[in-house]
Amino acid sequence: MNYRVALVGNPNSGKTTLFNSLTGSNLYVGNWPGVTIEKKEGDLRNTASKITLVDLPGIYSLAPYSMDEIVSRDFLLSEPPDLIINILDASNIERNLYLTTQLMELKIPIIGVLNMMDIVEKKGLKLDLHALNKGFGFPFMEISAQKGIGIEALIKAVEEKLEDDRKAGKAPEFKPVFPDNIERVIIDFDNLVQRSYPDILPGYPKIFRSIKLIEKDDEILKKVENCFGLDQDIYDAREKIREISEQDVDSTIADYRYRFITDQVTRATKKIGKTHLAFEDRLDKVLMNRYAALPIFFIFMFIIYFVSINVVGDGTTGLIEGFISEMLIPGVTGFMEGLNVAPWLIALVTEGAITGVGAVLTFIPQITVLFIFISVLEDSGYMARVAFMMDRVFRKFGLSGKSFIPMVVGLGCSVPGIMATRTLENERERKLTIILTPFISCGAKMPIYVLMASAFFSKAQSVMVFSLYIVSLLVVFVSGVILSKTVFKGQDSGYLLELPPYRLPVLKNTVTQVWQRVKEFIVRAGTIIFAASVVLWFLQNFGTNFQMTANADESILAAFGKFIAPVFAPLGFGNWVASVSVLSGIAAKEMIISTMSVLTSTFDGGFNMALGQIFTPLSAYSFILFVLLASPCTAALATMKKELGSWKTFGFAILYQTGTAYLISMLVYQIGSLFI
Repeated sequence: MNYRVALVGNPNSGKTTLFNSLTGSNLYVGNWPGVTIEKKEGDLRNTASKITLVDLPGIYSLAPYSMDEIVSRDFLLSEPPDLIINILDASNIERNLYLTTQLMELKIPIIGVLNMMDIVEKKGLKLDLHALNKGFGFPFMEISAQKGIGIEALIKAVEEKLEDDRKAGKAPEFKPVFPDNIERVIIDFDNLVQRSYPDILPGYPKIFRSIKLIEKDDEILKKVENCFGLDQDIYDAREKIREISEQDVDSTIADYRYRFITDQVTRATKKIGKTHLAFEDRLDKVLMNRYAALPIFFIFMFIIYFVSINVVGDGTTGLIEGFISEMLIPGVTGFMEGLNVAPWLIALVTEGAITGVGAVLTFIPQITVLFIFISVLEDSGYMARVAFMMDRVFRKFGLSGKSFIPMVVGLGCSVPGIMATRTLENERERKLTIILTPFISCGAKMPIYVLMASAFFSKAQSVMVFSLYIVSLLVVFVSGVILSKTVFKGQDSGYLLELPPYRLPVLKNTVTQVWQRVKEFIVRAGTIIFAASVVLWFLQNFGTNFQMTANADESILAAFGKFIAPVFAPLGFGNWVASVSVLSGIAAKEMIISTMSVLTSTFDGGFNMALGQIFTPLSAYSFILFVLLASPCTAALATMKKELGSWKTFGFAILYQTGTAYLISMLVYQIGSLFI
């Protein structure tokens, strides 16, 4: 027997962590709202039947406002699962149960799962599961998704519940949420709809359909806009509710939901001790201080870059480079010569593939440390607080604090960062954030900064890299003002963010997240970078007459590079090596390092000395700024097109990003040349 189970809950309730535990998956987990932005599927482990678990984006109610919320409601209505696992943040149970009261109207069996009970106990409270079972009419269980407690019991309960419901063969009966007089109006309206409009919203649960019509839900009304007479019937039902409650209908329905919830939670809550949250409160007073919060954040980021580049980078880069140049390449060369391999093929492998891929892999230690720090800040709950504090700053520049979350996600890779904009309800703000997110440096650009910093700014590497972080934020702010007052005019949205509790990061989660990001970096090096390095070697070693040449200046690649080099001359790097390198970054930003490494492999001296023949410190900084701000790689561009939808808006985004990069790099170089 095959079953389908939906995992539903509020944002940041622990859904994805629970999904990973139930299915053995390794999806990205974060201690802030908006981690899941599209539904994910996996099979429940250790079950006799095939049970497919669907992790839906977090929602606060079944009245969707953002794209990810629409995904969740559409799935529940168009593909009703056999069972809903409703995960609840027990530390915020009353707000979480608001969604539960709406799920009950879908007439789908439910298991309520209380997560984060340790925080409830810190408050000196305990929840009586039996009382909740009795009050809502379905079973509740206690788990710790993060610690893996109660997972096996939940799997067993899911399997038993599915089998029992299959044998029963009838819809579940939940406790009524509304008082009798309100319930009677809803039922009477539902009977009227069934008699007078039997064909509207087929497949929708009856009571859910009627409540949404009475609430005048925008998405539902769009589906019935041509139904003559329905508007008057909805008006009549709303008037009856208004007469009973003496307040507007939307407030009445929400009010009675919360009354029901409060009544049940009060009966189920027991006081067992004193609260132990004083430390978290004191920490918030410092980290969320109006004046100190942002300086503290920038200090943290500087420390991260300093440790990644100066401490780890200085200690590992030389060792890895030495291994590649002094052991690996000579070893491979000797082995291939022993097999009488043709000299050109030996050069292809050593000067092309190994040199190109090795140049990128050299930076794995720095990238790993950077991702570890970011993962710890996310899991601890600190980044959510930074997003909240950033709202005050971002709002002055046409954005909100919610725009900050995709930008932080983009520190790892721009692709998930752009996709994370689906959590933004305001369409104007969402498109603006999509265009601005690639200005925040992704992890793939980090090796380029480190390489240039070590070659030209060896005494202030971390300061130089940190300055790029500041520049990217300034560009985001200025662009936000310009675009929000011209292309993307409109009303700013409000910003409500639920601050998650502080948590000690779980080692397993941190290792998993860091490994996923580093693995992606390595895979790209072993596929895209490898293939591109081989192609570059051929283009560098064959002339325009398609004959091999020992002089790279006479190669096909040089001819192409010299053709486009004048475009970059005002930016200070109008030579063919730099021009080809920066264009190769369109495929993948790591390619810039590989391209430089391959193209300078014939230069005298080491890599840094070769770079000194191509750049000055000023032109090197201009080059880095262009790489930082120009349009992202093809994967991110494809995601931008998908999320923006319109080719016109997509084309504008590319022109704006690249034009901004060109203008700023040119200004820095031209003005800097006056003084240096």
